[in-house]
Amino acid sequence: MKKPPKKRKRIAAVDTTSVPNQLRKARSYPITECYITAGWQESGMCNIYIFREKPDHKFVMGVYLIDIFCLGLKNTFYNPDISSAEIKDMIYNKPDEKQIAIDVDYAHSIVYGGIEYAENLGFKPQSDFKVTKFILNRREEMEFDGAIEFGRNGKPFYFAGPYDSREKINKIYLQLKKSVGENNFDFVIPEGEFN
Repeated sequence: MKKPPKKRKRIAAVDTTSVPNQLRKARSYPITECYITAGWQESGMCNIYIFREKPDHKFVMGVYLIDIFCLGLKNTFYNPDISSAEIKDMIYNKPDEKQIAIDVDYAHSIVYGGIEYAENLGFKPQSDFKVTKFILNRREEMEFDGAIEFGRNGKPFYFAGPYDSREKINKIYLQLKKSVGENNFDFVIPEGEFN
C-alpha cells in the first residue's frame, strides 16, 4: 500500500513594503534629533520624538507618550516618511505644547525606564510598541541615566485622565493594590470619588 504523499508546507510571502516591515530597517538610519515635552518632570507626562534620517533625506519618526509616574508607555505612533519641513512644523508650531531638544541616551532612558517601571507594576506598553520599538536603539545597547525618577515621591501615582472609563480606572486601581499594596500608591480621580 502506497503512503499518501507528504503535504508541502506553504511558505508565506513576506511583504517587505508594509510599513511595519519598513520600520524594521529604521535602526540602520542615524538618529538626528530627539525632543521631549517641556515641564515633563512636574507633570509626569511627556511626548518623546525620535527622528532617524533615511538615505533619501526624509525621516522616520517615532513618538512615545510616557507616564513616568505610573503607566509607562501609554501611547506610541510613527511616521515612516516625514520631511524636515513637517518636523519643524510639528516641533516648533504647537502653541499649547513646547518641545525641547534632548540627548539620544536621555530620551531612551525615559522611554525604556518608563516601560520598565510600569512593567514592574504589572502594566504593559501600548500594543503598537511592537512596531515603534524598531525606531529606538536596542534596549541592551543603552546606558541608562539612573538619576531619572519614576513614580512620584517614591511611589506610583495614577492620575485618571478625562477619557479613562470607570472600568479602566478600576482595573488600574486593583493592579496597583495587587502590585504594591493599598497604602503604597497615590490615586487621583478628577471628578467624583472612587468606589
